[in-house]
Amino acid sequence: MRMSCNGCRVLRKGCSEACSIRPCLQWIRSPDSQANATVFLAKFYGRAGLINLLNAGPDHLRPGIFRSLLYEACGRILNPIYGSVGLLWSGSWQLCQEAVRRD
Repeated sequence: MRMSCNGCRVLRKGCSEACSIRPCLQWIRSPDSQANATVFLAKFYGRAGLINLLNAGPDHLRPGIFRSLLYEACGRILNPIYGSVGLLWSGSWQLCQEAVRRD
C-alpha cells in the first residue's frame, strides 16, 4: 500500500496511483509547505473545486495549474479586487512571489 501524498493527507482523501495532487507538489521542498499550500488552496477554492480545477487540465499541465491557482489565491489575499494581475500591473509582483515561495 502506497502512502498518501501530503496534499491528500491534509484533505483527508484517499490517494491512488492516479493522484492529481501528488505531481503538483513536487516543486515544493518541505512536506509541511506542501500540506500548507494544499490546505490554503482547498480553503480558497474548496476541496472539490480544487480537485475539479486540477482535473480539468491534461496531466502534464496540472503542476502549472496548481502553481497558477496558488499565485492567484495569494494575489487575491494581497489585492482582493484585482488579484495577481493587479499586483503585476502595480509593480508589486514580488509580494505575490514571496508569498508563494515561502517554504
